Amino acid sequence: MKNITHVMSRESDYWKEAQVSHTVKSEDTLMLTADYRQKVLGFGGCFNELGWDALKKTDKVTAEAFIKELYGEEGCAFNMGRVPIGANDFSLEWYSCDDTDGDYDLKDFNIERDKEYTLPFIKAAQKYCKDLSLFASPWSPPVWMKTKKAYNYGRIRMEEKVLDAYARYFVKFVKAYGEQGVPVNMVHVQNEPMADQKFPSCLWYGSDMRDFIKGYLGPEFEKSGLDTQIWLGTINGPFVDFRWPGNGAPYHEFYDQFANTILSDKEARKYIKGVGVQWGGKHQLEQIEASYPQMHIMQTESECGDGLNEWEQAEYIFMQMWYYFRHGAERYTYWNMALPEGGVSTWGWSQNSLATVNPETGKLTLQPEFYLMKHFSHFVKPGARVIRTSGCWTSNAVAFENPDGEVVITLLNSMDRDREFTCICSDGQFSAGIPAHSVHTFVVKTV
Repeated sequence: MKNITHVMSRESDYWKEAQVSHTVKSEDTLMLTADYRQKVLGFGGCFNELGWDALKKTDKVTAEAFIKELYGEEGCAFNMGRVPIGANDFSLEWYSCDDTDGDYDLKDFNIERDKEYTLPFIKAAQKYCKDLSLFASPWSPPVWMKTKKAYNYGRIRMEEKVLDAYARYFVKFVKAYGEQGVPVNMVHVQNEPMADQKFPSCLWYGSDMRDFIKGYLGPEFEKSGLDTQIWLGTINGPFVDFRWPGNGAPYHEFYDQFANTILSDKEARKYIKGVGVQWGGKHQLEQIEASYPQMHIMQTESECGDGLNEWEQAEYIFMQMWYYFRHGAERYTYWNMALPEGGVSTWGWSQNSLATVNPETGKLTLQPEFYLMKHFSHFVKPGARVIRTSGCWTSNAVAFENPDGEVVITLLNSMDRDREFTCICSDGQFSAGIPAHSVHTFVVKTV
């Protein structure tokens, strides 16, 4: 006998209990196989300055309730997050942890700014998630380490004194956060190494990152005694086909020239625990998964949206989640957890968020992608295994088995018509009607 919970969300009608049937069977099926794939280790978002600044515009009770809704067990139950090393594109202004020109000894290294914004944000989450897992990545090195002294341009200077200092820069960041009671579990070498942006960024060739990891970063972490993992990431390209007219991807961004150049080098690979793939990097995901199955894979940043926070974007993000879990991702990271209404960054692009805050009234509004994330993260527990499925609903559904044996199925109908759904398990079946443009989660417990 099975006990089945069914929760449904659609535009402006979120998180509602719905019915199932044990007698009706549809030809539109999802069959759970005995093929268990990767473990799912968690969900989370990025601790950005603009997010914390937005939450300070609402009252303390509302902000606290929102953090609890994100990281508490009764809410989204997030258990991970991302933090920038220095400024990112949703910082209030640009900075690094050492802005003293030529400070190769890093005497002026500090995280004083983090103590005002990102660290309070993280510590607010730690109240509800004691084992919060964090990964950190720089958007730009200190500008005096780059080929051009600009946050939003240039590459790392491939010089001994620069690379040595930059490796120690990572270690000092992890140690400084640890001293604040905030362990950093993973570092990713560079956010979007294929993007020269309007905001802090740094381009890398695969060969340069390979040499930095094996010659400097890996040995420095090994010497430090820290158990922080080094990850290759966050890969963000190639975006389009080779030299497609008007928006072609350079040759050096492709799999062999970037990810495979690094991972195929045994001296670099021995230091790398996993690969972080941002939404723009999914074109390399299948090859990485196929060639390096020992590598852990995580999704590092959900696609940003346009600040309108429409239901249609939530449907689109569902399919991103489907793709990543289908191709080995163990973690899924949302981008902005909170923003002011309109979601305008310091560099002018409006983006979506899990919640928005009206800066004048302080009203906090949960947005559609909050409920989408909750449809996964509230039910899928750390250690759950992805279950391969068959049947015509496979392209719209992801199935998991939690450590306690309960099965979680999350699915989407983004068609303009209602559909019927039947799930066929090893010891039975159940059915439900799936309205147009709706997301559903079924939790199946054997009683």
